[in-house]
Amino acid sequence: MSEEIFGGVLCAGFGTRLEPLTDVIPKPLLPFLNTPIIAYALERLHAAEVHRFAINLHHLPESIPPVVNLLAGQFGMRPVYAREWEILGSGGGIRGLIRALDDVEATMVILNGDSVMDVDLSPQIATHRASGRSITLLTRPRDDDQPGRVFVDGSGQLQGIRDYRRPGAPPDAALIEHDFTGVHIVETGALMDVPLDFCDIIDTLYGPLLEADGPIGIQQVDGFWAALDSPKLMLQTAAAVLREPSRFKLAPLPEPHADGLWFYEPEKIDDKAEFSPPVFLGANTVVEAGAKIGPNVIADGVRVKAGTKIANAVIYGMGEIDGEWIDCVAVAGEVAAIG
Repeated sequence: MSEEIFGGVLCAGFGTRLEPLTDVIPKPLLPFLNTPIIAYALERLHAAEVHRFAINLHHLPESIPPVVNLLAGQFGMRPVYAREWEILGSGGGIRGLIRALDDVEATMVILNGDSVMDVDLSPQIATHRASGRSITLLTRPRDDDQPGRVFVDGSGQLQGIRDYRRPGAPPDAALIEHDFTGVHIVETGALMDVPLDFCDIIDTLYGPLLEADGPIGIQQVDGFWAALDSPKLMLQTAAAVLREPSRFKLAPLPEPHADGLWFYEPEKIDDKAEFSPPVFLGANTVVEAGAKIGPNVIADGVRVKAGTKIANAVIYGMGEIDGEWIDCVAVAGEVAAIG
């Protein structure tokens, strides 16, 4: 077995909940605080000294490699790609990542391409390898807006996933519900029999392994983690970080222009514009006098005309804008309203 740690990032989904934004940009390349979402996953792998990793592709597949190759080059990492001509789901998708890495038998860390976090993966990998488990899932206590469905007993042992239970598991009322962060740490040898076809990894492997009282467990993690799979979550998460930047240590914020205001190039912002924090404006943003911006606004690649009103909005690459932009996420000519 290889001593090297390998990585994988799942990027083949359609991003249906983010339409129409994902009609033009695949979900992993959508920006979160001026940075492509996938960049955060690559940074976490790099920090864990993972140098070789695989990414699966399906929706807008030609868009992702140029960005990932550039990022990987900066990190000194080596990507390989697994093209899915038909969607393979979480099971076939992970099996495809392993195949793209030449079926190496090694420890592999797999992340989702639509979430951001600052969890330190190095100690999690070390704990997994010392445990002798084949599968470790990183979890955290359930948030109200997340699906949960991972069940843990009072000693922190995994007892259930979805409708699967470990033999002798306590009743559900005695269990604590967790969220799965989308981070799998696996021994690839345990996944070689997963079909390279459409299947769900929990139904195909994790659930049956748990019911057989097999070597699958969880590790509870702290730190920042958020799934960004809807326009509302993209806005809410970015605004929450701006209100409390210390929550997310990887937030790429410049020095504040004023309390709750971050401008990469303040000289492009007219002094007669009005702001209600928090507001984060990237380097390619121009704001004219009389514009009213905030609260909860993140923007770049725009020229905000005089009289424009923006509130509760994420706006990227929309060129010259005027009128009202309220309760929306707009990217590269597409706008998703937030109800």
